[in-house]
Amino acid sequence: MLDAAQHAARSLAGQVRATTLRYTGSDAEPDAHRRHRAVSELLGTGLIDLVIEPSAVDDPTRLFCTALETIALHSVELAEAVQVQAFSVRTIRRHATAALWAELGEGLRSGAVPIANCLSEPAAGSDLSAIELAATRDGPCFRLSGYKDWAAYASQAGELIVYARTSAAGLGGITAFLVPADSPGVTISPAAEQLRGLSIPVSDIAFDDVLVPAHRVLGRPNRGVRVATILLTQGRLGLAACALGLGNAAFERALEFARTRVRFGRPIIEHQGIGFALADMATGLQAGRQLLRHACEVFDHDPDGAVLACAQAKLFATDTAQRVTADAVQILGASAYLPDEPVETWMRQASLLQILQGTNQIQRRTIVARLGGSARPTRSDAAPDLPTTPFE
Repeated sequence: MLDAAQHAARSLAGQVRATTLRYTGSDAEPDAHRRHRAVSELLGTGLIDLVIEPSAVDDPTRLFCTALETIALHSVELAEAVQVQAFSVRTIRRHATAALWAELGEGLRSGAVPIANCLSEPAAGSDLSAIELAATRDGPCFRLSGYKDWAAYASQAGELIVYARTSAAGLGGITAFLVPADSPGVTISPAAEQLRGLSIPVSDIAFDDVLVPAHRVLGRPNRGVRVATILLTQGRLGLAACALGLGNAAFERALEFARTRVRFGRPIIEHQGIGFALADMATGLQAGRQLLRHACEVFDHDPDGAVLACAQAKLFATDTAQRVTADAVQILGASAYLPDEPVETWMRQASLLQILQGTNQIQRRTIVARLGGSARPTRSDAAPDLPTTPFE
């Protein structure tokens, strides 16, 4: 017999699936506004509570990632948008003052106020110490001046998480701010659908002497790298879940095709070359789920100590999704490139997941650093392995 927690988890899974199918089953062309409404509705099913009130249930991050995998099975672009919004809200909940959360919390947790993360700059790639956007103290406020680029979802955002330089102390001189997107002096360029595989809108942002009250600092001044570390660490869990859902969609399509396609007098799944490929696909996806489950458990126990496990989960899951989708294309052959066949699109999406939230080369660098390799940071607040653009 299921206990109350299991009933709640099953109910949540049903709501998530029904909401996702309404989005993917609509005849309307997917666009930013429809996706935003779907994200808000999904967060309202109870998903957001798993992220910002984790003590209310057992294994909250695993339950959240399981839901993400379900969403990604039907729409990986929707799942990616959900994880960005949810983990951004969690970051604000964790690092904002009680007064700021009381002011903004309701709109943020409902999804009514979208959030964009602003890390990347024209001259700052994976090296956060190269951030140039300046924040200078002006009485009870800071004044922000400079530029950010590759800001995903910024064109729709109500709030921006902005990382700016408040001292010359390298990584120790970065501060995180929560900046209203409509602040005087903030100019957000029209969204360009640069990331075609997932239709992620990205923008450049100019900050021209933008006045930000000091109570909108997230965490402590000059400790913004820690805020970024936690945000990116949990985001890697989200992308791992997205990758596994996408990979499972490709596996199920390839399996269906292999069972019904007959060549040389029998279904092609009975030919060793195809059967073994499907066996490897199923095994890789199951291994990825177990690695993700472990990383979720580590994160729930100690978010600051989960960098290694989350990097491993993201690395393995996204590499697996890329292999699975590529194998699915091979199994379907030329049929994979027919107009109504999604497998080839899934393969391109899987490759993009290897890049987001830090390329998988960055993940390997992170893993080596935590294993005691030469890339290990020399200070507790140093994080040279953090990506600051979607492509690094």
